[in-house]
Amino acid sequence: MSFNSVLTLRQKLRQFKAAIYSSLLLLSAAAQTLAVPLAPEESTKQLPLAEQRYHYDLAKQAMQRGDWATLDTHLGVLGDYPLVAYLEYGRLKHDIDKLKLTPIVAFLDTHRGSFLETRLREQLLYTLAINKRWEDFLTFYDEAKSTRELDCYWLYARLFEHDSSAMSDIAELWQQGRSHPKACDPLFNRWRRAGGLTQDVAWNRFDNAMRAGKRSLARYVMRYMDAENRKYAELYYQVHGYPYTMRNTERFSEHSLKMQQIIAYGIQRYARHNSRDALKQWEKYEAQQLFPELLATQTKHRIARRLISNGYSAAAEALISNSPSLQQDPVVEAFIRDALRARNWEKVYHWIAQLSEDAQESDRWRYWRARAMEQLSLENDSFGAPKQIYHALAQARSFHGFLAADRVNTRYSLEQVPVELSPSTLLRVEQLPGLRRAKELWLRDNAGEAQAEWVFTIRDLSSEDLVAAGELARRWGWYNKGIHAMIAGNLWDHLSIRFPLAYEEEVQEVSAQTKVDPEFIFAVARQESAFAEQARSSAGAMGLMQLMPRTAQATAAKNGIKHQTQDLYDPQHNINLGGHYLNQLLSMYNGNRFLAAAAYNAGPHRVARWLRSAEPDLDYDIWIETIPFKETRGYVQNVLSFSVIYGYRLGQPRHLVNESEAKSFL
Repeated sequence: MSFNSVLTLRQKLRQFKAAIYSSLLLLSAAAQTLAVPLAPEESTKQLPLAEQRYHYDLAKQAMQRGDWATLDTHLGVLGDYPLVAYLEYGRLKHDIDKLKLTPIVAFLDTHRGSFLETRLREQLLYTLAINKRWEDFLTFYDEAKSTRELDCYWLYARLFEHDSSAMSDIAELWQQGRSHPKACDPLFNRWRRAGGLTQDVAWNRFDNAMRAGKRSLARYVMRYMDAENRKYAELYYQVHGYPYTMRNTERFSEHSLKMQQIIAYGIQRYARHNSRDALKQWEKYEAQQLFPELLATQTKHRIARRLISNGYSAAAEALISNSPSLQQDPVVEAFIRDALRARNWEKVYHWIAQLSEDAQESDRWRYWRARAMEQLSLENDSFGAPKQIYHALAQARSFHGFLAADRVNTRYSLEQVPVELSPSTLLRVEQLPGLRRAKELWLRDNAGEAQAEWVFTIRDLSSEDLVAAGELARRWGWYNKGIHAMIAGNLWDHLSIRFPLAYEEEVQEVSAQTKVDPEFIFAVARQESAFAEQARSSAGAMGLMQLMPRTAQATAAKNGIKHQTQDLYDPQHNINLGGHYLNQLLSMYNGNRFLAAAAYNAGPHRVARWLRSAEPDLDYDIWIETIPFKETRGYVQNVLSFSVIYGYRLGQPRHLVNESEAKSFL
């Protein structure tokens, strides 16, 4: 049987389940026609899970028809089936317009803290708002479980109930630099009629919208401005489209806060096109104007970052030397990376010392401090000799910890903590109502509600119970949620849960067909989606290995793999295509994994550009640390680190970077 035709066990079970359901539904139709009542003993004994699912589906169909008698018949035999609460919720939702609060309150109390409680509370609040039951609305409103629409209704209710503080809260909401839901329109109309919309509030929203990149919203806000403020707004718009206008300093000579905001915005825009001249013009404006400290700092921060990225580090350094408030970690880190590209180790060492204490203690900058000290033949009483730093750092399970271990030729520290849970703990956590609902919804392919139930259930669990939930999810094959549980509790050392051998058979098979090691496939899938089968990115990447449809199509055609776009949500198919695409990238880069990983994330065209601009004989650790895209930099470091961990998990220890990768990537 070919690789592509083999179905995963879970898919086979789903197909079998679907066939059983179809048969049972046909039998149900006949049974309902005969209207044969259930025997008393059948209504009290616990039915097998398959039969509970059958009756649940029929109960849902009855509820959709409004056939409450049939619903009650099936509900009566469901026993402790996990999704019974969804039927109770469905009935309350159907009747919510009647606003019978007693059963609703009972449900909210019974399911307090659950996903269904939040959902029903939302629907009750919308209904109360529509019916203008403002006193009841304020009783049931919960800010922690609200939405933007409900926040507007809440403010409207406060206005209606004569809460004088509501006016300032509405102004704060309205002037945010984003559009608001239609449900907020009545609130804002009443607020404006009451005189809440002042010219200062209108200007603040305009400024916020422009800085947020919402120019159409800013143009909309101009309708609420008087002639004087519209003049400022038009000038603001002009410097957005024509930032070179900032060279005409006489045009911006007025001393006012609005003009200073326009100048700061225009200079920041201009810095994107000509950072050196933007600095020159800013110095002129700063000599003329007394800018608010925060506005000046933000502008100079933007100029400094642009100067560094454009290769004008000396100018950026001079700028921040006169402004100590600019020595923030993002700017200092940009200086460090610029010095690393130039292999100016004195500058590297100097700038690391300018970082905040917390940043200096990170694995990343401890490693680079040791590298700089090693290159400069330095020792420091506060830090020790470079080798001492490397040995201490090698105890960390991190990219820079692994790099440090390689520098002193010592073993990687994996810090694995085995999962040791009593059967009673596992059973207790498995029986949590929310976890039972989450699992059942997941098995029934209801991914959205399964996700919601899981998140609501684990958010208040103890560390021990989180480990139990994560271990259960791993055993079920719901790998993504096991990983999620460990992240939620900052539980980093349970590697069997954080780095599961998910779909190992499929990974090993595609590895055997290509030249891609299994731990590299695992690492990419873990980084891309954390094994979320239905993952879809904002850019359109799909499935476990987050393949773009066009990339998937081209890879399938090149390798003779039958493919349709929807197949990308099939884990087996996705791993097959992802493995073959990795194989193509590895061939392109002579087996170099960190170049292949960078290309997988940012595209081969960008990697080619970065390689062309790199200095000859640049060390691989410097190249990785100075990848221009922060996302790609972190991506490569994670994939290499995860490869080490997966090599350990597979019993095949690997180096972070092998000798040929280290020597031949440029």
